[in-house]
Amino acid sequence: MKTILNLIYIVIATITLYACTAEHAIGEPVLQDTKGMMAINIITGDVQVDEYVYSARFIVFDNVSTYPTVDINQMVILDKNNVWSFNTYLKVRHNQDKALIVILNEPDALTRTLESVSSPYDLNTIKFQMADIFNQNHTAIGTKGIPMTGIVHNISITESHADENSALAQELRVERAVARVDIWFKTYPWFEAAVTENTKITLSRSYDEGYLVGPDIFFGSDMQTVIPNKEVVWQHTGVPLKIGYESSRYCSFYTPERTCDAANHNDKLILTIEGIDTEEGQRRAVTTLLDFADMTNLEPLTMREVRRNYVYKTTANIHREKIEFYTTISPWTNVKQDVILDPQYFLTVSEDNLYLPNYQDRADVIAITNYDHSDRNYPDGICIGETRYYTKTGEPVTDTNSLLYGWLRVALDEKEGYLRREIEYSNMQEIKIPEHNGCYAIAEVKAGNLTKLIRINR
Repeated sequence: MKTILNLIYIVIATITLYACTAEHAIGEPVLQDTKGMMAINIITGDVQVDEYVYSARFIVFDNVSTYPTVDINQMVILDKNNVWSFNTYLKVRHNQDKALIVILNEPDALTRTLESVSSPYDLNTIKFQMADIFNQNHTAIGTKGIPMTGIVHNISITESHADENSALAQELRVERAVARVDIWFKTYPWFEAAVTENTKITLSRSYDEGYLVGPDIFFGSDMQTVIPNKEVVWQHTGVPLKIGYESSRYCSFYTPERTCDAANHNDKLILTIEGIDTEEGQRRAVTTLLDFADMTNLEPLTMREVRRNYVYKTTANIHREKIEFYTTISPWTNVKQDVILDPQYFLTVSEDNLYLPNYQDRADVIAITNYDHSDRNYPDGICIGETRYYTKTGEPVTDTNSLLYGWLRVALDEKEGYLRREIEYSNMQEIKIPEHNGCYAIAEVKAGNLTKLIRINR
């Protein structure tokens, strides 16, 4: 499978970090000709809740291919909510054999261990506990976010990188330390089914811990081989949700990376679905995540590992007298996020990734919600929120006079207060500049306390 990961572009900066080294403590003067600058811009993904960044640790090593030593080991705590992009500088020693690892959202339980790292090999055995990151059933993320790591080798810092204007630009990749298992439901046409308070989904053969850093030539560990023994459960609460003819996501579990290649398949993930209401009575079904499609093979493949930064999407198609299952595997950011559950309320959109490259190109999106409370100080029905603009490298555009700002028109239909509305997105930029290809906007769709983000690409 072709691995498509989130990119971290190292390009510009706003915060300067001073290294704590054996020769110079934080705040002590450093000879200018012994230090160089790296400028880092971190972008984690498509602005979903599991891309948010709350902290970042930067560890830079010198002489990586011979006798690695730590140049800097520095933590940055972000003081804003819902951050998925930020900028910083690193001031590092001159060395032509450097490597950088970035650890985002490290669990508090690992902070002391990470502070004491003295070589890349110290990272090989560091494990996190799922309980330090997620709720009891591994269905919701805690307040510190999902750990993510990125590594880049062969960095050379010389006298030419003396200041912010000449800081080194470098690209590296970041991966979430866990996989995600999504459960989607759909029904056969003209067959009635619903998720109710009796609906329960169980993921069996998960696990309680995982390696923080994935396999790498110098950093990180091999993929863990364990006897998976964790069972986690999702239970629907609130009003019943009708299952539609088009698939929608109802539940997600997070699970650590590991092998699952036992000959008797007794280490494969298992999903048990109970209490689906249908016109023929309640349904129960069990499936083992054994075979999958990765969109590049015509024949199903057998699952051999649970890979970090991937989403295992299992769709349950509810027919008369049976439930059929179909599993696909995709890189995390390739997965459509068309349902947000409260969990008792939902907001769905027909499309969340649009392409409008030319002047007056337009696209229509249908938004549907069941959020019908008018007593909670929210506007009735579906409405539109803020629109934000970005360059093709993900840098926010705040200059209102820029040609990259304000090019998108967002218009709702006239059915104010309705729970189903049509939204029109139009490219209103008459001047087309080739260098602007790839820029995009993020537009909010809102219903009560629910927000769905639509990405519009140019």
